[in-house]
Amino acid sequence: MTEVKNLFSVGDYIIDFENIYQISSQKDQQDCSGKTLSYFFYQPIEVTNQNVTTYSTPTGNIYKSGLRPLINQDVVKKLYKEAEEKIDKEAILDYKLIKETLYQNDPGKSLIILKQLFLEKEKVAEAFSRTNKEILESILKHLTSEIAFVTEKPLDKVREKLTSLIQKSIK
Repeated sequence: MTEVKNLFSVGDYIIDFENIYQISSQKDQQDCSGKTLSYFFYQPIEVTNQNVTTYSTPTGNIYKSGLRPLINQDVVKKLYKEAEEKIDKEAILDYKLIKETLYQNDPGKSLIILKQLFLEKEKVAEAFSRTNKEILESILKHLTSEIAFVTEKPLDKVREKLTSLIQKSIK
């Protein structure tokens, strides 16, 4: 548990498969069994209404709960490079593993799924399901948000660049 306490501190940004958060505090509290644990408290950085929700997780469970530190500039460059690498046009999209993969919150794996969805959409645009469109949009939004936050670039510019690179990879 000491390792996690040293990896994260108040003020750090973390991300799960949906949102970017900022750690607002760390406190020791009792869990429902009466055991005292150290907790991180964190809030989403994009507040869409007046009420700010604060989430918490025991410091020892932060990775188990799907949270991780934000990517860095080097990872952004790597993701852009991977986005433009050609994709195997015969690759099969394993729909059973998509949600599991997305919950792992690994940007590289999410990018692979995103590229496969772009390819699928390109192949059969009229038969591309609403669910696939929603998954594609969700992954694109998540990657775009994280890259834009890390690089301090506008969301629309990051989305445009990522989409352009992926479009090149499927041609």
